[in-house]
Amino acid sequence: MYKYLFGPVPSRRLGISLGLDLVAPKTCNMNCVFCECGVTRDLVTERKSYIDIEEAKKEILDILKTVKPDCITFSGDGEPTLSSDLGEMINWIKDNTDVNVVVITNSGLLHDKKVRDEINRADIVIPTLNSVNEITMKKINRPKATIKMDEIKEGIKALGNEFKGKIYLETFIIEGINDSLEELDGLYEFLKDVNYTKLQLNRLDRPGTEKWVQPASFERLHFIKKYLEEKGLHDVEILGKFHIADNEKIEKNEELVENMKAKRVYSQEELNAIYK
Repeated sequence: MYKYLFGPVPSRRLGISLGLDLVAPKTCNMNCVFCECGVTRDLVTERKSYIDIEEAKKEILDILKTVKPDCITFSGDGEPTLSSDLGEMINWIKDNTDVNVVVITNSGLLHDKKVRDEINRADIVIPTLNSVNEITMKKINRPKATIKMDEIKEGIKALGNEFKGKIYLETFIIEGINDSLEELDGLYEFLKDVNYTKLQLNRLDRPGTEKWVQPASFERLHFIKKYLEEKGLHDVEILGKFHIADNEKIEKNEELVENMKAKRVYSQEELNAIYK
Protein backbone atom coordinates (compact mmCIF):
# COMPACT_ATOMS: atom_id res chain seq x y z
CA MET A 1 0.00 0.00 0.00
CA TYR A 2 2.72 2.50 0.95
CA LYS A 3 5.17 3.36 -1.81
CA TYR A 4 6.51 6.69 -0.56
CA LEU A 5 6.08 6.74 3.24
CA PHE A 6 8.33 5.00 5.76
CA GLY A 7 8.79 4.89 9.51
CA PRO A 8 8.00 6.60 11.75
CA VAL A 9 11.76 6.91 12.07
CA PRO A 10 13.43 7.08 15.50
CA SER A 11 15.06 10.48 14.96
CA ARG A 12 17.59 11.87 17.44
CA ARG A 13 16.59 15.45 16.69
CA LEU A 14 13.00 15.29 15.43
CA GLY A 15 11.28 12.80 17.71
CA ILE A 16 8.77 10.60 15.88
CA SER A 17 9.42 11.45 12.25
CA LEU A 18 7.38 10.01 9.40
CA GLY A 19 9.58 9.84 6.30
CA LEU A 20 8.42 10.82 2.82
CA ASP A 21 10.60 9.84 -0.13
CA LEU A 22 10.11 11.94 -3.28
CA VAL A 23 12.90 10.49 -5.41
CA ALA A 24 13.84 7.12 -6.86
CA PRO A 25 16.46 5.06 -5.02
CA LYS A 26 19.50 6.39 -4.87
CA THR A 27 18.90 9.70 -6.62
CA CYS A 28 21.47 12.20 -5.43
CA ASN A 29 23.96 14.84 -6.52
CA MET A 30 26.53 13.59 -4.00
CA ASN A 31 28.10 10.28 -2.98
CA CYS A 32 28.89 11.01 0.67
CA VAL A 33 31.32 8.65 2.37
CA PHE A 34 29.04 8.42 5.44
CA CYS A 35 25.70 7.96 3.68
CA GLU A 36 23.51 5.32 5.30
CA CYS A 37 21.68 4.66 2.01
CA GLY A 38 24.69 3.27 0.16
CA VAL A 39 26.59 4.30 -2.95
CA THR A 40 25.26 6.82 -5.47
CA ARG A 41 25.92 5.17 -8.83
CA ASP A 42 24.79 8.04 -11.03
CA LEU A 43 25.20 11.62 -9.80
CA VAL A 44 22.42 13.91 -11.03
CA THR A 45 21.65 17.61 -10.64
CA GLU A 46 18.58 17.96 -12.87
CA ARG A 47 15.32 18.31 -10.98
CA LYS A 48 12.32 16.29 -12.14
CA SER A 49 9.22 14.45 -10.93
CA TYR A 50 9.80 10.92 -9.64
CA ILE A 51 6.52 10.02 -7.94
CA ASP A 52 2.74 10.03 -8.28
CA ILE A 53 2.00 12.97 -5.99
CA GLU A 54 -1.73 12.20 -5.76
CA GLU A 55 -0.88 8.73 -4.50
CA ALA A 56 1.56 10.22 -1.99
CA LYS A 57 -1.17 12.53 -0.68
CA LYS A 58 -3.53 9.56 -0.24
CA GLU A 59 -0.85 7.69 1.69
CA ILE A 60 -0.36 10.62 4.05
CA LEU A 61 -4.08 11.00 4.76
CA ASP A 62 -4.38 7.26 5.33
CA ILE A 63 -1.49 6.90 7.79
CA LEU A 64 -2.48 10.00 9.77
CA LYS A 65 -5.66 8.16 10.78
CA THR A 66 -3.57 5.89 13.00
CA VAL A 67 -0.18 7.59 13.47
CA LYS A 68 0.41 11.05 14.93
CA PRO A 69 4.03 11.90 14.11
CA ASP A 70 5.92 14.92 15.39
CA CYS A 71 6.73 15.75 11.78
CA ILE A 72 6.79 14.58 8.19
CA THR A 73 10.36 14.62 6.96
CA PHE A 74 11.41 14.84 3.33
CA SER A 75 14.39 12.49 3.15
CA GLY A 76 14.83 8.86 2.17
CA ASP A 77 16.84 7.30 -0.64
CA GLY A 78 18.35 10.50 -2.00
CA GLU A 79 18.32 14.29 -2.11
CA PRO A 80 14.74 15.62 -1.79
CA THR A 81 15.46 18.95 -3.49
CA LEU A 82 16.02 17.02 -6.72
CA SER A 83 12.25 16.44 -6.81
CA SER A 84 10.31 19.04 -8.76
CA ASP A 85 7.26 18.03 -6.68
CA LEU A 86 8.82 19.22 -3.41
CA GLY A 87 7.12 22.60 -3.24
CA GLU A 88 3.67 21.27 -4.11
CA MET A 89 3.93 18.49 -1.51
CA ILE A 90 5.05 20.88 1.24
CA ASN A 91 2.20 23.29 0.46
CA TRP A 92 -0.33 20.45 0.40
CA ILE A 93 0.80 19.08 3.78
CA LYS A 94 0.69 22.55 5.34
CA ASP A 95 -2.78 23.20 3.89
CA ASN A 96 -4.33 19.82 4.67
CA THR A 97 -2.72 18.54 7.90
CA ASP A 98 -1.49 19.91 11.21
CA VAL A 99 1.85 18.08 11.04
CA ASN A 100 5.16 19.94 11.01
CA VAL A 101 7.26 19.67 7.84
CA VAL A 102 11.01 19.05 7.84
CA VAL A 103 13.36 19.09 4.84
CA ILE A 104 16.76 17.41 5.13
CA THR A 105 19.16 18.52 2.39
CA ASN A 106 22.83 18.18 1.49
CA SER A 107 22.74 21.90 0.54
CA GLY A 108 23.88 21.28 -3.03
CA LEU A 109 20.89 23.08 -4.57
CA LEU A 110 20.17 25.76 -1.98
CA HIS A 111 21.83 28.40 -4.16
CA ASP A 112 18.82 27.99 -6.50
CA LYS A 113 16.22 30.61 -5.48
CA LYS A 114 13.42 28.42 -6.85
CA VAL A 115 14.42 25.62 -4.46
CA ARG A 116 14.53 28.01 -1.50
CA ASP A 117 11.11 29.40 -2.43
CA GLU A 118 9.66 25.87 -2.57
CA ILE A 119 10.80 25.01 0.96
CA ASN A 120 9.89 28.34 2.56
CA ARG A 121 6.74 26.94 4.24
CA ALA A 122 8.61 24.10 5.95
CA ASP A 123 8.89 24.33 9.73
CA ILE A 124 12.48 23.09 9.89
CA VAL A 125 15.21 22.83 7.26
CA ILE A 126 18.30 20.76 8.04
CA PRO A 127 21.12 21.69 5.64
CA THR A 128 24.43 19.86 5.78
CA LEU A 129 27.73 21.74 5.91
CA ASN A 130 30.65 19.43 6.63
CA SER A 131 33.40 21.85 5.67
CA VAL A 132 33.90 25.23 4.02
CA ASN A 133 37.08 23.95 2.37
CA GLU A 134 36.55 22.85 -1.25
CA ILE A 135 39.03 19.96 -1.05
CA THR A 136 37.66 18.65 2.24
CA MET A 137 34.06 18.97 1.04
CA LYS A 138 34.86 16.94 -2.07
CA LYS A 139 36.65 14.31 0.01
CA ILE A 140 33.61 13.85 2.27
CA ASN A 141 30.63 14.61 0.01
CA ARG A 142 32.08 13.53 -3.37
CA PRO A 143 29.59 15.74 -5.28
CA LYS A 144 28.89 15.96 -8.98
CA ALA A 145 31.69 18.06 -10.49
CA THR A 146 29.41 21.03 -11.17
CA ILE A 147 28.73 21.54 -7.43
CA LYS A 148 31.11 24.08 -5.90
CA MET A 149 31.77 25.09 -2.31
CA ASP A 150 31.05 28.75 -3.03
CA GLU A 151 27.55 27.83 -4.24
CA ILE A 152 26.87 25.77 -1.13
CA LYS A 153 27.94 28.65 1.11
CA GLU A 154 25.88 31.08 -0.98
CA GLY A 155 22.81 28.88 -0.64
CA ILE A 156 23.12 28.41 3.13
CA LYS A 157 23.65 32.10 3.72
CA ALA A 158 20.66 33.02 1.52
CA LEU A 159 18.49 30.44 3.31
CA GLY A 160 19.44 32.03 6.64
CA ASN A 161 18.39 35.45 5.36
CA GLU A 162 15.08 34.33 3.86
CA PHE A 163 13.72 31.38 5.80
CA LYS A 164 11.25 32.12 8.61
CA GLY A 165 11.31 28.66 10.22
CA LYS A 166 14.08 26.90 12.12
CA ILE A 167 17.42 26.00 10.54
CA TYR A 168 19.30 23.11 12.10
CA LEU A 169 22.71 23.16 10.43
CA GLU A 170 24.36 19.74 10.49
CA THR A 171 28.11 19.10 10.45
CA PHE A 172 29.08 15.45 10.16
CA ILE A 173 32.42 15.04 11.94
CA ILE A 174 35.00 12.57 10.65
CA GLU A 175 38.11 12.59 12.82
CA GLY A 176 41.24 13.37 10.87
CA ILE A 177 39.28 14.84 7.95
CA ASN A 178 37.26 17.88 9.04
CA ASP A 179 38.04 18.33 12.74
CA SER A 180 41.37 20.18 12.60
CA LEU A 181 41.64 23.68 14.06
CA GLU A 182 42.04 25.02 10.52
CA GLU A 183 38.76 23.37 9.52
CA LEU A 184 36.98 24.59 12.65
CA ASP A 185 38.29 28.13 12.20
CA GLY A 186 36.99 28.15 8.63
CA LEU A 187 33.60 26.93 9.80
CA TYR A 188 33.48 29.68 12.41
CA GLU A 189 34.49 32.44 9.98
CA PHE A 190 31.64 31.50 7.67
CA LEU A 191 28.92 30.73 10.22
CA LYS A 192 29.46 33.85 12.34
CA ASP A 193 27.65 35.76 9.60
CA VAL A 194 24.94 33.15 8.93
CA ASN A 195 21.48 33.08 10.51
CA TYR A 196 20.70 29.64 11.93
CA THR A 197 18.87 28.11 14.89
CA LYS A 198 21.25 25.31 15.90
CA LEU A 199 24.56 23.88 14.75
CA GLN A 200 24.35 20.14 15.28
CA LEU A 201 27.49 18.01 15.43
CA ASN A 202 26.76 14.55 14.08
CA ARG A 203 28.70 11.31 13.93
CA LEU A 204 28.34 7.94 12.22
CA ASP A 205 25.39 6.18 13.82
CA ARG A 206 24.75 3.36 11.33
CA PRO A 207 26.97 1.74 8.67
CA GLY A 208 28.02 4.27 6.02
CA THR A 209 29.04 3.96 2.38
CA GLU A 210 32.77 3.63 3.13
CA LYS A 211 33.95 1.19 5.77
CA TRP A 212 36.90 3.40 6.74
CA VAL A 213 34.52 6.02 8.14
CA GLN A 214 34.30 5.49 11.88
CA PRO A 215 32.16 7.25 14.52
CA ALA A 216 33.84 10.34 15.94
CA SER A 217 34.45 10.03 19.66
CA PHE A 218 32.20 12.00 21.98
CA GLU A 219 35.38 13.36 23.55
CA ARG A 220 36.30 14.92 20.20
CA LEU A 221 32.76 16.22 19.66
CA HIS A 222 32.77 17.89 23.07
CA PHE A 223 36.11 19.52 22.23
CA ILE A 224 34.69 20.85 18.93
CA LYS A 225 31.56 22.14 20.61
CA LYS A 226 33.58 23.98 23.27
CA TYR A 227 36.04 25.35 20.72
CA LEU A 228 33.35 26.76 18.43
CA GLU A 229 31.34 28.20 21.30
CA GLU A 230 34.40 29.88 22.78
CA LYS A 231 35.06 31.47 19.40
CA GLY A 232 31.52 32.84 19.43
CA LEU A 233 29.15 30.44 17.66
CA HIS A 234 25.80 29.98 19.39
CA ASP A 235 23.65 26.91 20.04
CA VAL A 236 26.20 24.23 19.16
CA GLU A 237 24.91 20.82 20.20
CA ILE A 238 25.97 17.20 19.95
CA LEU A 239 23.39 14.74 18.65
CA GLY A 240 22.84 11.93 21.13
CA LYS A 241 20.80 8.76 21.14
CA PHE A 242 17.09 8.76 20.37
CA HIS A 243 14.83 8.28 23.38
CA ILE A 244 11.14 8.64 24.14
CA ALA A 245 9.16 7.59 27.19
CA ASP A 246 7.59 4.13 27.16
CA ASN A 247 4.09 5.60 27.24
CA GLU A 248 4.85 7.55 24.03
CA LYS A 249 5.87 4.52 21.98
CA ILE A 250 3.70 3.74 18.97
CA GLU A 251 2.16 0.68 17.37
CA LYS A 252 4.31 -0.82 14.64
CA ASN A 253 3.02 -0.70 11.07
CA GLU A 254 4.97 -3.57 9.53
CA GLU A 255 4.75 -2.21 5.99
CA LEU A 256 6.13 1.22 6.93
CA VAL A 257 8.87 -0.34 9.05
CA GLU A 258 9.92 -2.60 6.18
CA ASN A 259 10.04 0.46 3.90
CA MET A 260 12.27 2.14 6.46
CA LYS A 261 14.60 -0.85 6.86
CA ALA A 262 14.92 -1.10 3.07
CA LYS A 263 16.56 2.34 3.04
CA ARG A 264 19.14 1.84 5.80
CA VAL A 265 20.14 -0.46 8.63
CA TYR A 266 18.43 -0.04 11.99
CA SER A 267 19.44 -1.87 15.13
CA GLN A 268 16.89 -3.70 17.25
CA GLU A 269 17.69 -1.21 20.01
CA GLU A 270 16.58 1.67 17.76
CA LEU A 271 13.39 -0.11 16.79
CA ASN A 272 12.61 -0.95 20.42
CA ALA A 273 13.07 2.74 21.28
CA ILE A 274 10.07 3.83 19.23
CA TYR A 275 7.73 0.84 18.73
CA LYS A 276 5.66 -1.03 21.28
